[in-house]
Amino acid sequence: MKLQKLREDTWTILAADGRELSGRWWPGKNTSERSVIFLPGMAAPQGYLRWFAAYLAAQGWGVLTFDYRGIGASKDEKLDSAVTLDDWVNLDIPSAISEVKHRAKSQFLAVIAHSVGGQLLGQSPVCQDIDAALFISSQRGIPKLFKGRARLQIHYAYTVFPILIRLFGYLPISKFTLPQQCPKQVLLQWMKWGRNGVFTDRYGVNVEQRFADYQGPLVTITIADDGDYASSASVEALASLYIEAKIRREKIIPQDYNLDSIGHFGLFHRRAPQALWSQIEEWLRELKIEADLAKSCNNSK
Repeated sequence: MKLQKLREDTWTILAADGRELSGRWWPGKNTSERSVIFLPGMAAPQGYLRWFAAYLAAQGWGVLTFDYRGIGASKDEKLDSAVTLDDWVNLDIPSAISEVKHRAKSQFLAVIAHSVGGQLLGQSPVCQDIDAALFISSQRGIPKLFKGRARLQIHYAYTVFPILIRLFGYLPISKFTLPQQCPKQVLLQWMKWGRNGVFTDRYGVNVEQRFADYQGPLVTITIADDGDYASSASVEALASLYIEAKIRREKIIPQDYNLDSIGHFGLFHRRAPQALWSQIEEWLRELKIEADLAKSCNNSK
């Protein structure tokens, strides 16, 4: 899909502990009215989001993508060995949200979370600071929620990855592991979440009650052919933790968009059909209407 050339700024986002994160910002023409922040998937540098981000900016949205610490352009070899998912939850996501609020001052701020991003948002202390959320293939990594080959692949990862990390001190990049490097403590904590079936912090404390802090509108999207990474059962299992959210469930079927497959990352590909992106942007606009209505009702009380 061809996109018009849009302004794209490079941001350095300073987290509360002084760590610098790399971000990219697209200032759509209606940024002051509506903006969105992407929360990327696991071990996925923000570059894969840029085409969809640029599309949303062309529709007027202010758009931020960023790399969690230890990922992509936010790597620091001296510090990354100690990075945990707690840092992404308690430092990186809050700093990204704060940066957009400070710079853009948008009336409406939403999050688009892909994959693990939806797991992180519900644990974050700032989940109440956004107006709406849209999840794309955000799931739980519990093996029993998957079938056949997908379940075997998860068991393989949970068994073999820790061994490789102990041997090398990190998880080597290969077609049998992950395509990008990721901090070892992040991976070990993520695998613990899946094996034990409970979200815990680095100290082992159950943090699942935090998900109830998010009380805004939420659209969860399941992709029909994404069973290897985000089965319908795993997507629903995550959604069920957001017990105070106003949830709407949507399903994307590739054939509805003349595609043979979409999978876990295909929606973000530069050749994704405009009709697919347009549908998601429509859901974002509906979330804005719902959030604006809720604000109006609260103000009238």
